[in-house]
Amino acid sequence: MTSSNTHAAGTWRSRLAAWLPVLKKSGCWLLILLPAILLNRMIQEYKVNIPFLDDWMFVDMDVKAAAGQLTWRDFFLVQMEHRMAFVRGVIMLFHHYWPGEYTRQMWFSWLLLCFTTANVGLLIRRTSGAAFAQWWPLLALASVSILSPMQYRIVLWPMMFQVACPAFFLTTALVVLLRSHWPAWLRLVLAVLCAECATQTFATGLLVWVLMVPMIWWSGALKAGRERQWFLVAWLFIFGITAILYFHGLKNEVDGAFSYKQGEEATMGRNVSEFVRRPKAAASFILRFLGCHLARGSSLSLMHTSLWLGASSLALFGGCAAYWLRHFREQALRERLLPWLLLGTYSVGAAFLTSLGRSWATTTGDNAVHARYVIHAVPLTVALIVLVWLIARHLGQHQPGLRRFILQSLTAGAFALIFMQAISWSFGWRMMAVWESSRLRGAANTLFYKLPLAVEGDVAGNRNLARKADDLGHLRPAMLKNSRLDNFSLTPKLLSSNTAELSACVVQTNDEQGVSGAVWGYACLPNRERVADAVLLTYKDPHDGHWEIFHVTQVTGLPLYFMEVMARDLQFTHVPEGHLPNEGLAKFTGRFSFEQLPPGVHRVMAWALDYRGLRVFPMRGFFLVDTQRARVKRLGNDPKSVNLDWFIEKGLGNSNWETLK
Repeated sequence: MTSSNTHAAGTWRSRLAAWLPVLKKSGCWLLILLPAILLNRMIQEYKVNIPFLDDWMFVDMDVKAAAGQLTWRDFFLVQMEHRMAFVRGVIMLFHHYWPGEYTRQMWFSWLLLCFTTANVGLLIRRTSGAAFAQWWPLLALASVSILSPMQYRIVLWPMMFQVACPAFFLTTALVVLLRSHWPAWLRLVLAVLCAECATQTFATGLLVWVLMVPMIWWSGALKAGRERQWFLVAWLFIFGITAILYFHGLKNEVDGAFSYKQGEEATMGRNVSEFVRRPKAAASFILRFLGCHLARGSSLSLMHTSLWLGASSLALFGGCAAYWLRHFREQALRERLLPWLLLGTYSVGAAFLTSLGRSWATTTGDNAVHARYVIHAVPLTVALIVLVWLIARHLGQHQPGLRRFILQSLTAGAFALIFMQAISWSFGWRMMAVWESSRLRGAANTLFYKLPLAVEGDVAGNRNLARKADDLGHLRPAMLKNSRLDNFSLTPKLLSSNTAELSACVVQTNDEQGVSGAVWGYACLPNRERVADAVLLTYKDPHDGHWEIFHVTQVTGLPLYFMEVMARDLQFTHVPEGHLPNEGLAKFTGRFSFEQLPPGVHRVMAWALDYRGLRVFPMRGFFLVDTQRARVKRLGNDPKSVNLDWFIEKGLGNSNWETLK
């Protein structure tokens, strides 16, 4: 090798050595940010711009705002045991500046989760006493936990940023208090603002006031003596006033549709009595609540797995708390562990309060594993990640002989958590698609709420409030003004019989409805992208030949992804060969009155609606319906029987399609 080549190789190595630390740090940050990026892309793919369930609760506020009649009292109305002034205020701002764009609230939820993760990173840096190279894996694990798609009911349900707020405001208050170089009065103002906002989002927000008390007294963020004392006195004084105002006249003031069918009643007395009467059920509720976010995705029983994972998490947290108490006199360790003990205590407190407020609503305890509660247990997991690492490092410093065992235990624990999170992530991703399909079907049904035709398959629909929202221009697209099929783009592509089919249309008679028509079949969109967002039954208008919608029904089968994960396992065991994707997963049924069609004989067929593209696809299965004689005749699967062959040939590019018309 010549001297010039040797010099060039040395220069290349020196440049690589100079860039290596930068590449390593960039790789670390990529792993930390990756969950946020992935969750962002999932929201973008699965978001649906339609209110759902409690979102309709705010339509009456929109009506009042449009009439100039909105008052301060409207913001502080109680929903069960929650005062939601902050939530209502944020939603009214969104509705004012971006009316009809409900997905912006979903992005707000994502931002709250990102900011909470950032707060966790600031707390780790403040309490670890170590370089970034040592603690970045903690933040990466925390990021995986906080920004998991298991939060699908939070990030894809517009108003559910509500439950992301308490943890965000708690971590923000902790970060603010630990800014020891800031003036004490400024930290008090900002911390009080966080606590007040948390209080006005969800009942668990009250915990911020309680949890900050030990933080004020023992964190070392405030100077011992007068500064710490007046800070604590001021904090407790404001908390006392807030608590009095919060609990004064605390009774449900919203419609029963948004409050477990409660009326205007004080619920706290009943909640406490039910909690005390069934202590074993309450304890099981708490444990399942704390473990349900890690228990999903496997074939194991969710009720049993969440119970044991919750018990394990609580036991481990109890061990960390005991270690803190044993070494309480070690100021440095006490101050480092304290924020994480308080963060974990938030989850335990949230589990207790939720059990107190919801034990009466369930006899089996399955309310504890509701998907919208998973966010409240995540702070405990995040706290344990950091607590175990801090305590392990402290033990290693004082017990050198245990260092190898400690390292092995930490590695095993990290891999176990990553394994559980991988399962949860895959399941959460699947459930985001399921949630999207459900919301699309709800959005499709909403299109027809102002029309005099029957709509089946509503999932928590609210027709009255939906009509009010449409009148305000808050639904996009707006509700249909007529039932012509050409409100949608008619796609000249006949769906395969493996994908969709109107299998039957028959006459049925019963005592309640008399003589009526009944249909069933299965309906997916092309390539089985998802089940149809609606199945539209239509008849051919004899005057101008357009198709008129007379009935809307929905697929009610199990989620379509079961076809990929269970179809072969269920073959010959649960369903006949080949029937799971159709009758099992994409099945629909419907029942219509013959009065929904004009008198006479009509050609009837079904169309599969793709709500995202506002287009419809013709389905096989054609029938002749005589409404006056209450008779139905099957015409087969040939489009010629309903004069649709020209339309299909046009879609195929046949130049002679006009001769078939």
